[in-house]
Amino acid sequence: MKNIINFIMVTVLLFSFAGIVVADDGSTLIAGKIYNVDFTAVIDGADVEVSCNGDIQNVVSEANGQYNVIYSQDVCDAGDSLIVVAEKDGMYGSASGIIHEDAIMNNWDLGVVNVAIVPEFGFFMGILTMLSALGIFFVVRK
Repeated sequence: MKNIINFIMVTVLLFSFAGIVVADDGSTLIAGKIYNVDFTAVIDGADVEVSCNGDIQNVVSEANGQYNVIYSQDVCDAGDSLIVVAEKDGMYGSASGIIHEDAIMNNWDLGVVNVAIVPEFGFFMGILTMLSALGIFFVVRK
């Protein structure tokens, strides 16, 4: 008798949970891969920041370079734009995308953004260029 009561309680809980999941207003999945500069190798362990409508989520890319985050459609919905920034070991990259409505899974919207990360030489080269120009200015001024 006790087993039957336990079975009924578990069944009711499962159906209650299923009802909550079905009653969900919908979610938005944002996923992609982090690659090296020429898209020939995936980057694992990169810090990934996903921003949709100012709401930021942070994850780390997996061994196969993949990342994913889930937003509520109240926050991030079809037609919204998003920005993905990835960073690892002095390399940096960013890319943007648009959330699309998924016709197959009615309650889900989807955004796929792949990011290539490159060494951050641009910043250092910019500083060196500015310092060089400043040095030339003072030499010419003398």
